[in-house]
Amino acid sequence: MLSINTKYHRAGKIQFYGAISLDGYLATTDDRLDWLTGLAGIPVDAGHDVLGKMTTAIMGRVTYDTIAESASTLTLNPYNPTMHSYVLTQRPYQDTATITFTSEDLLGLARRLKQQSGNVWIIGGQAILTPLIADDLIDELYLQIAPVTLGQGKRLFGDLNRRHHFHLQSVHPLGPLAELVYEKGGN
Repeated sequence: MLSINTKYHRAGKIQFYGAISLDGYLATTDDRLDWLTGLAGIPVDAGHDVLGKMTTAIMGRVTYDTIAESASTLTLNPYNPTMHSYVLTQRPYQDTATITFTSEDLLGLARRLKQQSGNVWIIGGQAILTPLIADDLIDELYLQIAPVTLGQGKRLFGDLNRRHHFHLQSVHPLGPLAELVYEKGGN
C-alpha cells in the first residue's frame, strides 16, 4: 500500500472561485456571462494570487461549452496555463493535454484530487458546487459579487439538506466587484 509522507506532501484545498450577481445568479438562463464580462474596471490581474495556486479544475460540460464558445483560445486559467481540468460529461469528447472529459463520480473525483498537492478550482454552479458543499468538501469560497441584478438565471447554490457554516476571512473590492472570502467552519 502506498503511503504519503505528510512531511513532504500537503493535500490541496478545494475552492470555488467565481462571480455572481447581487441576486445570486451565476449566469443567465441561456448561460451568458456578458452581464459580468461587460463590467468596466475589473483589474486585469484579478484572481492572480488564488488562481495561480490552482493546479486542477472541475467543471460541468455546460460550463465548459460556454467557456469554449466564448474564448478565442481555451485557456481557463491564464495564471497557470498548465492547470489540468476535468469536465464532467456523459458525452464523448476528445481529451487534450490539459483537459480530461470524464463520467467519473464528482465526489470521488474531488476526494482524489484533494489528496494531490495544489488546489482544485470548482468552476460552475449548483450541479457541481452543491453536492461538494453537502459532502463538506469545499474548503474555501471566493465569491465576487457584481453590482448587477439579473432577475432570473442559473443560481450558484442549490438546496441543501442541512446547514453548512463558513467563516468570513476577508472582504475587498475588485474594481466594481466585492470579493468575499469564506473558509469552511464547523457544522
